[in-house]
Amino acid sequence: MNKGEIRTRVLEQVDWNPNQSTEFKAKVDRFINRAYQLLSLEAPFLFFEDEIKIVTAPDVTQTTGTSTDRLSVNSGDEYVLERTYATSTASDHATWTTDGTWDGRMVEVEKSDGTVIRRRIREVWSQIVGSDTVDRFTIDLPWDNTSDTGMKYRIFTSEYYLPSDLIDIRSAHLFSNTHYPLQVTTQYDMERYEYLDYRGNETGRPYRIFRGKHFQIDTPTIAPTASLDGVHAVGWLGPDPAGKFDYCYTYVWGKRDSEVKNSNNLSEPLWESAPSPVSSTVEYPGASPFTVIKVELPNVDHILDYYRKYDSSSSAIVDAIRKGRSGLRKRIYVRRYSSSPVGGVGYTPNIESSEVFHLLAEVNGSAQVYEHDGSEIPAYNHRLKTTHGYRSVRFWPMPDDRYEIDIRALRRPAPLVHDQDTPRLHVEAIDALIERILVMLYEAQGNPEMAGVARSSYENLMTTISKRYGNMQRLRPKKKAARVRRPVRESRVRFTENS
Repeated sequence: MNKGEIRTRVLEQVDWNPNQSTEFKAKVDRFINRAYQLLSLEAPFLFFEDEIKIVTAPDVTQTTGTSTDRLSVNSGDEYVLERTYATSTASDHATWTTDGTWDGRMVEVEKSDGTVIRRRIREVWSQIVGSDTVDRFTIDLPWDNTSDTGMKYRIFTSEYYLPSDLIDIRSAHLFSNTHYPLQVTTQYDMERYEYLDYRGNETGRPYRIFRGKHFQIDTPTIAPTASLDGVHAVGWLGPDPAGKFDYCYTYVWGKRDSEVKNSNNLSEPLWESAPSPVSSTVEYPGASPFTVIKVELPNVDHILDYYRKYDSSSSAIVDAIRKGRSGLRKRIYVRRYSSSPVGGVGYTPNIESSEVFHLLAEVNGSAQVYEHDGSEIPAYNHRLKTTHGYRSVRFWPMPDDRYEIDIRALRRPAPLVHDQDTPRLHVEAIDALIERILVMLYEAQGNPEMAGVARSSYENLMTTISKRYGNMQRLRPKKKAARVRRPVRESRVRFTENS
């Protein structure tokens, strides 16, 4: 049963047959989605589980005994740490990754006096200067001076972030020939028995997993500006047809493993913000060969002070070394309302006007204009999601290599947008969902008697359904072996997840 059929069932139940205006349908749809989300929390066993893959990253340290592989603070920018070496000796130095997968990782720096300072990496890049290679990265907080040199470093990942819509972890396995399970442990037990390792002293193949920190990128507050721009030599290119659109965007930071991509061949970000306000709607004219849709965006690098600075020596505004290196990028999402036969000679579009935001493109943080000309096809399997941040997990011991971790998890269902969208739960639970909607509908009407009837029906249905899906026992339970009491060292105690 899809959303439109659920709405019909609900209205039949309350014996309503009003004029179903757009506003009325939107109100009922809000009740449907609220009940849908509440059901995922009240009865998560009714929803289908997903498998999430996490790829670990080992620590990276400077090459032992190589002074040129150590860090210095850029003399002109306290937000930039760097190393310089002869390009011909690149093989003698630890390899730095500049594809974005290091953005968001942590760096531990040991100063000459033994002081250890930790910072989060914003962005890594490299450039050739004469016969030398200069590797640099920006950090999230400024260094206390610009004269520190010869510093040892360790680049590491302390937490691995899960999808923003995750509700619960059911199990975790390390992908190998044995696919052995990881022990899910509470954060309390890890702290109590001192299994936390912040310095990378305990590394190896992980066998424990536990909860880490929460992280969230601030939401953009400025709507993009969309308008027609008719000064181009070439207009709408296609192959995506022109039409009527509006736009929004998000901030993204970091990149997940290269294996995790969408249909636009863009790597999935480590973190993504909630979406910005929506632009005004723009319709492409039927015949305008020199026109594209111009989408104007804020310069987030400037907002974060990773753009230009005042130079006191010259009394002028100059480009900072960290210019354009905030690590943040912008993802542009487009919502289509209609299609027109613009996009090539004899081109006749036959695509959906879904009125749902899909990923269109990704630009750097300082980019202020994006030209929408149909040359990039939106990723129609990548809808815009609203995020409230990301939960992370940690491993013990800290991974010493690249491992693939398969996590069986329950994820928050995406809202039902179209009437054809179907709930992602067992079909036997549809009636329970309808009764949950009726409870909310009657309460909104101020009808406590009918709300009580619907709630009683909901609880009875849940009792029946839970017997099938909520408490599935093994058909042949294993006979427990006799328990043998042995002295166990405290450091070897095994822990299980508390309820």
